[in-house]
Amino acid sequence: MHEEWTTWLAAIMDDPAARLRCTDLLTDLFLDLTELAAPALFVEAGAHEATASTRVKRRLPECRVIAFEANPYVHQYMSGLHDFRRAGVEYRHEALADGPPEVTFRVVTDAEGLDDPRYHGFSSLNSRHHDQEQGVVYANRTVPATTLDDVGAAVPGRTSLWVDVEGAARQVLLGGPEFLSRCDVVLIEVEDVPFWRDQWLVADVVTELQRHGLVPLARDVEYDQQYNMVLASNRLLELPACHTRTAAFKSDLSALSRPA
Repeated sequence: MHEEWTTWLAAIMDDPAARLRCTDLLTDLFLDLTELAAPALFVEAGAHEATASTRVKRRLPECRVIAFEANPYVHQYMSGLHDFRRAGVEYRHEALADGPPEVTFRVVTDAEGLDDPRYHGFSSLNSRHHDQEQGVVYANRTVPATTLDDVGAAVPGRTSLWVDVEGAARQVLLGGPEFLSRCDVVLIEVEDVPFWRDQWLVADVVTELQRHGLVPLARDVEYDQQYNMVLASNRLLELPACHTRTAAFKSDLSALSRPA
C-alpha cells in the first residue's frame, strides 16, 4: 500500500467505529469492482451466512454464485435461517482445499469468553497457536472438500473470489491456479503474525496471488495484525472506472482518518 494509506490506517487503529467503517468501505469497493468485472462465477470461501454471495447475486443476477461453509454446525444453522435457493446462492457444506476429497475441520467447541463457539466464525482447517492458554477445545470433523479449480472447471469465463477462512488461505489458493488465472478481483483476510499453525502470512498470500496477475489495491484495519485486502487483475486495472472507484475509496479513507 502507499505510504499515505499506511498513515491513514494507523490514524484509525484505536477507533473501533472508524475501523468498522473502513471495513465497510473496503467491502463496498470489492462489490463495486466485482460488478465492474462482471464475472461468470463468484466463489465465497468461509461463507458463514453467505452475506457477500447474497449481495453479489443481487447485483449480478446472471453470475453463478457458490458459497462454501465447512463448519457443519454453521452450515446447518444458516441453511435453516436463510432461503439460499431463493436468493440464487449455492450454499455448500464443503471445504475449499488443495486436493483431498475430505479434510479434517477443527470445530472450536469451547473457548474462554465465548458462548457455544461452534457457531462462531473461529473454527478452521488449522489449529490455533496458544489454544491451551485461551482454553480452546476442538472437535475434529471430517468434511467433504473440493478445489477452486474443480469448481471453476464447470463455469468458463472470468471469476471473482472472497476468502475468509481463518488461517487456511494456503489450502484455498493452492487448489486454484487455473481459477486464479481467470480471476479479476479478490478480497482475502490476511495476518501479519501466525494466529494458526502452518498458515500463510500476508507476504505468502500476496506472493501467490501476484503469481496469477493479481495486484494489491486496498486494505482495511479490521483488527490489529489481521485485516482484509482487495487485489485486482491487470485486466481490471486497465479500466478507467476501476481507478475512479479506487480513488473514491482512497478519499473516503483519508476523510475517515481526520479528527472530527
